[in-house]
Amino acid sequence: MVVLSASAAQAGRLVFSRSLQRQISSLTTLALVQPGHRHAPVLTSSGALGEACPDTAAAALRRQLQPGAVTSFRRRRPGRAAARALAAQLPAELAADLAAGRGWTLFSCGFEDGSEDLIALKLEGGPHDAHCGDILQAIWPVLREDSLRELAGETQAAVTSALLWTISKKTDSAVLVLDGEGRLLHCNESGRDMLDGGDLLSDQGGRLSCARPGETAGFYAAVAECARARRGSARGPRELILFLEDRQSGMRLPVSLTRYRCAGADQPLVVAILPRQPDRTRIEMLAQKMGLSPAEARVAALIQLGLSNREAAHIAGLKEQTFNTYAKRVLAKLQSAGRAEMAQRLTWQASLGRAS
Repeated sequence: MVVLSASAAQAGRLVFSRSLQRQISSLTTLALVQPGHRHAPVLTSSGALGEACPDTAAAALRRQLQPGAVTSFRRRRPGRAAARALAAQLPAELAADLAAGRGWTLFSCGFEDGSEDLIALKLEGGPHDAHCGDILQAIWPVLREDSLRELAGETQAAVTSALLWTISKKTDSAVLVLDGEGRLLHCNESGRDMLDGGDLLSDQGGRLSCARPGETAGFYAAVAECARARRGSARGPRELILFLEDRQSGMRLPVSLTRYRCAGADQPLVVAILPRQPDRTRIEMLAQKMGLSPAEARVAALIQLGLSNREAAHIAGLKEQTFNTYAKRVLAKLQSAGRAEMAQRLTWQASLGRAS
């Protein structure tokens, strides 16, 4: 979508439709439309007047998509209130001629829900000027839906793309999308890392297996139960929490299973989310971004793992006294009251997203 001018960008009233431009080009090079009249944005078939559109306009467009059948279509007289109201939302170079009806013709189309579209065509002395009303009446119901879906869809596509990118690239939780039978359909990068490691779940051609073989049957039973659940039904919850044992640490980790019903899909999906413990490399990177030196960051990462100073010093290749000195410096720089607070802060920071 394209906003026509800077002032329109703030008001969120003027948007550009490529579909409108393509389909109405035989009548005019510039058409203006106000769907729903007084309650919606103005559409234009000219793309030369701006570059972007706010989300509020997209929401208004979506509300206009199903007004019911057409109940009336008529020509509006120039210079009246409808023309002036439409002109008031336009750049000055267009507004005066439209308000006065100079070189423009204005139509209104009413619908069952009581809403009314205003359509203004700029006349250019072409062969269809005398019949533009008849042509417009024939094509308008389909044309308006195409235009509104295009404009609403562009913003929605951008929003969806941003969400999918964040889930795929930035979140440090493993996200798996499964069908009702537990087959893997898609996962984000953290999910792929987790599956490749195989310490909790592994992927064998779309078939998931738990690291502890005895848990696999229970995992599939939980996915099937989640997929069958209905909103407000006594048959079961739409979200289940399942605990699986991590092979490396021996810890039992929670897996959230949530039923997701996509519009237009025959079968529900199940989204599995598994929180991941950030690795030491990521903790070190975040600690450096928080102002620690590389050596101090290594010490902070070892403390975050819950190791004693003696154990951590041995891993770091430092004397215990030297490690203690670094540890005190780390706590001071991070303004933490103790090891637990520092570890919690680093863990929280690491859980915000993957390394960029």
